[in-house]
Amino acid sequence: MIDSIRGELAEALHAATLGEGVACDYHQRPKEISTEESVLVEAMRLVDHPQLQIEQWPEDWVIDAVRCADHAVDEIVAPTRGFEEALISVSLTVSNGVVSVSMPSSDDVSVLDVSPATDGTRPILIDQQLVDARQPNDHGVFRWTRIAGMLAAEPPEPLRGHIENLIEGSQTVPETVEKRI
Repeated sequence: MIDSIRGELAEALHAATLGEGVACDYHQRPKEISTEESVLVEAMRLVDHPQLQIEQWPEDWVIDAVRCADHAVDEIVAPTRGFEEALISVSLTVSNGVVSVSMPSSDDVSVLDVSPATDGTRPILIDQQLVDARQPNDHGVFRWTRIAGMLAAEPPEPLRGHIENLIEGSQTVPETVEKRI
């Protein structure tokens, strides 16, 4: 399974831009990451979600989160059903002040873990306030791994309380998230 996904990831994510710099998505205040070494990235593809309109989301793999050494993991911590998820290590390039993923061939991506859309916990209960609070193009904010990361970064009230209420109303919650509330 990993070999077939390597090609898909390389094709979909090569030259994906990360902006003018790279920061860890698991810090309350962004922690800049060096572009000189390989970077740990979470990629995802939305396959099915009981509350979201599929037409609103990209059909292919997208970069969901970047992890610094302090937040490095070797597996997808809390997979979410409905999302294909991959934990990968990739190289970056900087051109004209913009950081991009550099993996022109499948040999340039190291896949550490994959979770198919049929595995994991049912997605978090979603409401309009959570949808409105997300950043533009933040397609994976509804994955449990990202929810656990948001809680670990200690978001300010009332957002933290609101997220905790959504978690309590969700059908199932991963153990890694329950420990944070």
